[in-house]
Amino acid sequence: MKKFSEYLTESNKTYKFIVRIAGDLPEQCDESLNTCLGRFQCVNVSKPKRTPIQETPMDFPTLRNTEVHTWEVEIKYPTTKQVMQEYIAQHCGVQNSHVNVRAEGDPVEADHQEDAKNEPYESVLQTEDMGGESAQDAVGENRVMDLLKELEKSRSEREIDPIDAAPSGTSTDIGDTENTKAVVGG
Repeated sequence: MKKFSEYLTESNKTYKFIVRIAGDLPEQCDESLNTCLGRFQCVNVSKPKRTPIQETPMDFPTLRNTEVHTWEVEIKYPTTKQVMQEYIAQHCGVQNSHVNVRAEGDPVEADHQEDAKNEPYESVLQTEDMGGESAQDAVGENRVMDLLKELEKSRSEREIDPIDAAPSGTSTDIGDTENTKAVVGG
């Protein structure tokens, strides 16, 4: 039978996180990040990857025209992403709104990685046929003629003609003697 200490040594589980910091990094931020992750018994920290300046970074929708630095972190001490995010923001001297921490199994992170693996995006406007069927029959003179045909068809299908129901025009209560004098000087 195994001893308890053997079970403990076999159960060395590590937790992987992805840390993102938006904007310009303060001086010695990389070193500060490494020392603050020591609290969580850090096993591995990757070199930072930097994205080009983006109008709206994916994890920071409130920020505009900024770059994002990304680290992949592996720790032994179990923690939540909110605790880690707050601690990194305080220790590295970065605003909390500029720090984002996600766990490795996070569904949003899985979507990010899936998007990165896919083929590069190609605009439909740059393709020859732009996909789909032609809509030339539904625009311009073709559409006007189709519209007139529809109107004629609906007019012929109508049972009641609104013009026939209107009274025809001889009126006996209105005479031509009204308003024959000028208001001024009259």
